[in-house]
Amino acid sequence: YRELAYRFVIGPYLVSVLCHYAYNCAADCDPAGSFFPSDIDECAAKMHYCHANTVCVNLPGSYRCDCVPGYIRVDDFSCTEHDECGSRQHNCDENAICTNTVRGHSCTCKPGYVGNGTICRAFCEEGCRYGGTCVAPNKCVCPSGFTGKHCEKDIDECAEGIIECHNHSRCVNLPGWYHCECRSGFHDNGTYSLSGESCVDIDECALRTHTCWNDSACVNLAGGFDCLCPSGPSCTGDCPHEGGLKQNGQVWTLKGDRCSVCSCKDGKIFCRRTACDCENPSVDLFCCPECDTRVTSQCLDQNGHKLYRSGDNWTYSCQQCRCLEGEVDCWPLTCPAQSCEYTALSDGECCPRCVSDPCLADNITYDIRKTFLDGYGITRLSGSVWTMVGSPCTTCKCKVRE
Repeated sequence: YRELAYRFVIGPYLVSVLCHYAYNCAADCDPAGSFFPSDIDECAAKMHYCHANTVCVNLPGSYRCDCVPGYIRVDDFSCTEHDECGSRQHNCDENAICTNTVRGHSCTCKPGYVGNGTICRAFCEEGCRYGGTCVAPNKCVCPSGFTGKHCEKDIDECAEGIIECHNHSRCVNLPGWYHCECRSGFHDNGTYSLSGESCVDIDECALRTHTCWNDSACVNLAGGFDCLCPSGPSCTGDCPHEGGLKQNGQVWTLKGDRCSVCSCKDGKIFCRRTACDCENPSVDLFCCPECDTRVTSQCLDQNGHKLYRSGDNWTYSCQQCRCLEGEVDCWPLTCPAQSCEYTALSDGECCPRCVSDPCLADNITYDIRKTFLDGYGITRLSGSVWTMVGSPCTTCKCKVRE
């Protein structure tokens, strides 16, 4: 007995078989005693799977598909005339992977990017908050005034000493910004300045907005005034207020504003807003709306027109947004996978949709195997677009497969 190995092509598969032979040396062997099984020429018998642009080469027990001169290999059985990916003659996004195919090429977004291959956008799993931009996989570029991996932290310009307001003003931090507000006793006369240098002293004595009473004299001070009260029974330190008189040391709530508390001290009235202690269960929510969880847990949409409750979801600029306890979080929409050959992304839509006409598709690829000669003898590729010779305002397109 002898054992010999054979290889056969079955469909697209190459199968190896080990055979056991019993033979008559006189009939099957040469004088030296060697056995020679006959080889099947798959190329001559057309039992191969070499496609167009290839040449079948017979091998012992098998065959090989070689590319004809001027063509490059796509796989074991196919060759293409043109390396669209290598020559950059493709429509893939810079963040997509270009793959040569028999018909032309295909585009697939790289890991960390989403899209149809011709358009790929960076994907940040947790989104970029407060208007941040996702510029690379899980990398956000934050707008001015915010920081953090997801732009979730407000920069307190006042606390971090980034801003120096004029000494007549004080720094007030805002979400993503700040401003210099005139201190009590100063005003800017309607002239805004970023650093507060436009804040000037209010002369309460000259404007008669002081509260000095009886024979006390008003003396203007930077940011306020003082009442000089000479000794005597007529100088009590009481304060005139709304046509009445408040005694020195008296504290009261304004009639028209229950959220302001005033006091009289040595002829001067001091008023301030009620302090808000949100931990106090008896806090006045009318004066301290920031302590009302029913309000602070709500969110305004990006246009500031619609109010959402905590837990609500909505779509904005191809992003899925959610309100979570007064904070808006957004992340890119996840588009469903399409099983069709051609897709298109229309204006105003976020996800590509299937189209039957390849001329309307965003993923049209040039089929280099199909060409035709236009009226000027120029070879045009299937799917290509050009301007008509002699008519710069006319655009022509070779339809795919036509």
